[in-house]
Formats: sequence, C-alpha cells, structure tokens
Amino acid sequence: WFAGCATLGGDAAPPADGVVLSAADLAWLNRVTWGASASAAAQLSRQGRDRFLARQLDARTPGTLPAAVQAQIGEMRISRTPMDTLVLEMEQQRKAADGIADDEQKKLAQQAYQQELTCLAREAGARMVLRAVYSPAQLREQMAWFWFNHFNVHQYKHNLRAMVGDYEEALRTHALGRFRDLLGASALHPAMLRYLDNEANAANRINENYARELLELHTLGVEGGYAQTDVQELARVLTGLGVNLSGQPPQMRPQLLSLVV
Repeated sequence: WFAGCATLGGDAAPPADGVVLSAADLAWLNRVTWGASASAAAQLSRQGRDRFLARQLDARTPGTLPAAVQAQIGEMRISRTPMDTLVLEMEQQRKAADGIADDEQKKLAQQAYQQELTCLAREAGARMVLRAVYSPAQLREQMAWFWFNHFNVHQYKHNLRAMVGDYEEALRTHALGRFRDLLGASALHPAMLRYLDNEANAANRINENYARELLELHTLGVEGGYAQTDVQELARVLTGLGVNLSGQPPQMRPQLLSLVV
C-alpha cells in the first residue's frame, strides 16, 4: 500500500455463544453470505432459511455498517469526491507531470500520478471488502460482486482506476433489481465506455469493440445467434455514446445538442 491509501482495519465479530447450526445450514449460510458471521448465524437460527433469504432478497433491507467501519469508508477519497472531479484532478496531475522538462523530475511526477491512481483503485477494493465483511445485506454484496464480474472492466486501462469505485457503486444500486437496469447502468458509465473504446466509436470511424462485447459477453452470449452484421449495426447505433467529464457541453452541431442527455 502506498502512503495515503485506505487500509482495512478492525477484527471480525467474535462467535456468538449458544448458536449451533447444522453442517447443512452452515454450508447454506456460507453460500448466501460472504461467510457465516456470528450475527448471521444467530439470525438464521431464529428465522430459518426462508425468512432469512426473503430479507436478504429485499432490496430495502438496510446495509447499515458499524459506525467505525462507515467512518473509515467516509474518509476515503472516493467517498468524499465525485468521480468526475476525481478524473479531472487526476488528468490535471498527469498533464502537469508530462509537461515537466527535467527528465528525472518528470519521471518522479509520473510515478506519483500512477501511485495516486492505484490508491483510488485500492480504496475501491478496500470499501468492497469492508462491506462484504460487515454489511448485514450480505446477498446484495454477493450480487454486487457477481455483476461487477459480469460487466467487468480492466482498471489498468487509461485512467479507469479513478472510475472503478463509482462504477461498482452504479452496479450495486441495481444488484438485486432488473437486468435491464444493470445493463443500462453499465452501458452509460464512463468506465465501460472507455474500457471498451466506445468513446472512439463515431460516424465514419466505427469501433465495434463495445458492441461486440455487449452481445457476446453481456447479453446474448457467444452462441446467441447474432452475426457480424448485427455487431456492425449495433456499433452504428452506439456511435456518439462517449465520455465527457469536463462539465462543458460537447462540441457538436447546435441542431444535435438537443439530443444530448
């Protein structure tokens, strides 16, 4: 870990006295949650599997964290700073580093930039682990990770390390909801659009990368019955769906600005 990066802290809750689960219930609890905790074991013992699972499947179930854990998450830079601001700050740091004339100083500044990006990604990882360990909404955390894996992005491409925490949050919001909403959250997030190059997809210079993965990995599957023509046409549909985190309107013909959402 680099200086200034978030670290995990605190011990897991001690086992609860008097709670004895059968081997089958313990195995079931370990699958539904990120690991059988004392509180989850006690809850399962009181409620039984059906009621326990119903509460876990209810998106309204609060994921209230212990105060110390929530305070730790609240101190993270990714929690205190909106993603677009983070990206702009990191881009300014990158440009400043690239503009240094002295080679040795330039190298150090570029290394500092990379370390800051890595800190942001590690904060996102630490936040995910803290929630997985301490959140009572365990199934939501399981599904948030499942969908993050399904709609995966590679954090080391470009500046995605500044986006990955917000991207995970966007998917977590819909983790127990409709697939359509998850797909939309992924399709409209800068992390996905940058990772699969749709920000470079424009009329007369089509980039098929995101369209292909949208069909092959995110929805229909490799044996889904689509053809190369479908990939090309979907890429045409997706032209202009890109990334603009500047806070300024995109540069385009005035008659098209009314179409920007």
